[in-house]
Amino acid sequence: MHLLGPSLLLLANILEYLAFSDSSKWRVEHPHTLYSWEGACVWIPCTYTVYSGRKDELEELIVYRNYKYDEATKSFEGLILYNDTKPWKGPDPLERVQFLGDQRSNCTIHINPVLEEDDGWLGLRMIKKNSKWMERIDLNVSKTPLPLQIQLPPEIQEFREATLTCLLNFSCPGYNIQLQWSLEGDPGGSLKERAITLTSLTTKTISTQSKLTFQPRWTQHGKNLTCQLWDRKAEQMLSKATVLLDVKHAPEPSRVEIFSSTAKEGDQVVMTCMSLANPPPTNYTWYHNGVAVPGRTSKIFQIPAVLLSQAGKYSCMAENRLGSSQIGQETELDIQYAPKEVTTVIENPMRIQEGDTVTLSCNYSSSNPGVTQYVWNFQGSQMKQPHEVLIIQKVAWNTRPITCAACNQWCSWAPIVNLDVQYAPKDVRVQQIIPSSEIRSGNRVRLECNFSSSRPRDVRFFWKKNGIFLKEGKELSFDSVSPEDAGNYNCFVNNSIGQTMSEARTLQVLYAPRMLHVAISPKDQVMEGKKAILTCESDANPPVLQYTWFDWKNQNLHHYDQMLRLDPVKIQHSGAYRCEATNQLGRVQSPPSTLTVYYSPETIGRRVAVGVGFCLATLLLAFWGVKLQRSWKRIRSQQGLQESSSGQSFFVRKQKVRRAPLSEEPNSLGCYNPVMEDAVSYAALRFPVGDNDTPRTGGSGSLKQEEFTQKSSSAAIHPPSFRDARTLETEGPSPNTDDTVTYSVLKKCRVGDYENVLPNSPEDEGIHYSELVHLGVGERPQAQEAVEYVTLKH
Repeated sequence: MHLLGPSLLLLANILEYLAFSDSSKWRVEHPHTLYSWEGACVWIPCTYTVYSGRKDELEELIVYRNYKYDEATKSFEGLILYNDTKPWKGPDPLERVQFLGDQRSNCTIHINPVLEEDDGWLGLRMIKKNSKWMERIDLNVSKTPLPLQIQLPPEIQEFREATLTCLLNFSCPGYNIQLQWSLEGDPGGSLKERAITLTSLTTKTISTQSKLTFQPRWTQHGKNLTCQLWDRKAEQMLSKATVLLDVKHAPEPSRVEIFSSTAKEGDQVVMTCMSLANPPPTNYTWYHNGVAVPGRTSKIFQIPAVLLSQAGKYSCMAENRLGSSQIGQETELDIQYAPKEVTTVIENPMRIQEGDTVTLSCNYSSSNPGVTQYVWNFQGSQMKQPHEVLIIQKVAWNTRPITCAACNQWCSWAPIVNLDVQYAPKDVRVQQIIPSSEIRSGNRVRLECNFSSSRPRDVRFFWKKNGIFLKEGKELSFDSVSPEDAGNYNCFVNNSIGQTMSEARTLQVLYAPRMLHVAISPKDQVMEGKKAILTCESDANPPVLQYTWFDWKNQNLHHYDQMLRLDPVKIQHSGAYRCEATNQLGRVQSPPSTLTVYYSPETIGRRVAVGVGFCLATLLLAFWGVKLQRSWKRIRSQQGLQESSSGQSFFVRKQKVRRAPLSEEPNSLGCYNPVMEDAVSYAALRFPVGDNDTPRTGGSGSLKQEEFTQKSSSAAIHPPSFRDARTLETEGPSPNTDDTVTYSVLKKCRVGDYENVLPNSPEDEGIHYSELVHLGVGERPQAQEAVEYVTLKH
């Protein structure tokens, strides 16, 4: 398999050779590659010889463009540019491709015009009797005209004749072109007369040449020499070539160039010896004021730090292998320097205070050249002015150090001066040293008064709270801070120039709610049906987060706003209220505040009407009460009951009614007064004084009062007469010795006062309790017929 590839390739080459020719031997001569461009023409010089031993004439000629051999058909394929079986009849001037040869040896071809697509190769198929040949000719066709080539001699020396050649690899009879020379700096075109044009059109070379012979000068060194290709018919330049003339010559008269026309004393000075020479100079000689400087043979004369003694005139001479130059014109070195001994002077005779006007001047001792302007470096910026005086209006307390410069071509700066401005303390501030975070009541607090700067530094400190002077000193301390210490604090710092006050520092003291109380609006006595607003007022920092309200039974009302609104207010709202305030630091309860709600006139009217009815009913009940009392006494005398009423209790089930207030007047009838709601009605029962009883006045022997609640008349046990219980306590025995009259004191008691009633038992609205107290210490007198007693059991 590896040997098959080369074998097939060899076979293909043999077949191609057999296809191109027969056993006869053909020899064709022509330029290997021909060059042209779009729109021009191509002249292909060509000769052929056939060594076959026979003198057969050429029978057929075919010109292909970019041909290929087809192995399948064993023939050539490609675009046929020319095909003629009788070429000896001569060319046809109307055809683009013309055969200019003959039937025996000439195979010259002319293509006019040549096209860009002709670029590639041509195939010249020639056939004689029993003999064939295919000749390949390479054709290079560009879109633009061909470039020119300028050929120079190995060296061009001044005043020696030199020949230059401009070469174009193209020539085509009938296409009129011309090569022209031009030299930079030669506007007259004198080179045209010295040029000769030569054309070569053979089977070896095809070219057009222009040869220029002249004697160059050193002034022509480095000049542009141009060869141009012109179309004579169109009078248009088609292409050109850019070369620089390299004319070898001895150095021309030299001159000295100084890097800077003015040299500053102490700076580096560089001088250069300039001389035109080709090849460049290899040796230099330097002269200072006409005297050769020893040891200086380089093109550059360098002085690291120039001195005034080195000022003067300098010249030089250059040499190369072709000769030396003449000493050229001298150049003067001028040594200059910046202003010397520059100082800044403060003209103010006394010390400077903030806001003063300050005058300064910039002085110097000498300068070359003279000073033309002054530069002031003031407060970080530079100011330029033509005079030496600087005036500062209202000088600032923080004025930076100042300096000035006197300038000619260079500037010299003076040493820095400080104005030493005197001023009152600056940036006075109150700083909290302890604690570093929030302040709570009871903490230790220390404030400090600081400032950034002061001139002079000798200062004093003072403190104020809310604009009122406190004390002198740098620090302000509180061993145990209280809410009353909160406020705005300022400190003052003064020196001999003035005084400066700090911004107010607010001291906030955090504390739990305090001074808590309930405020009632519009007042603590409100008529039913109106509006009452209870406000929980307190002092707290941070502010109260939550309020909680409680009634007189210490029950949580589940109301958490600062205000408790009762709208409309009812009789049941009467009572004592408390509030509780809470913030992040604690929880505090207020003392109770009592809200009293009284009846409206409408309610009073209704109650009066009901009261009158009750009074009438009371008179009727009183009558029956006397009878019942007498019956009760009779029954007790029969049963022989001698019960002590001390500590005994009984209950009477009746419909609950409102309590009537105790009349303050004597001989009260004890009727229920409906005008006063929930008031306590009192009835006085006076027991007859026995023989063994002793009158009681004050102390433990005073009349004991107990509570009794009744909805009907308090005269359920009707005595013959009523008196104020408070009067009985102080009067002692009644002057009335009627044995038939019995008195008692009745008052409503609370549930917890009874032995036979459980405190946790719900109160029955229809049950009323009373405690009967025995007032005597001896035995009761025997029952009399005229007196009826009521027996009470429990």
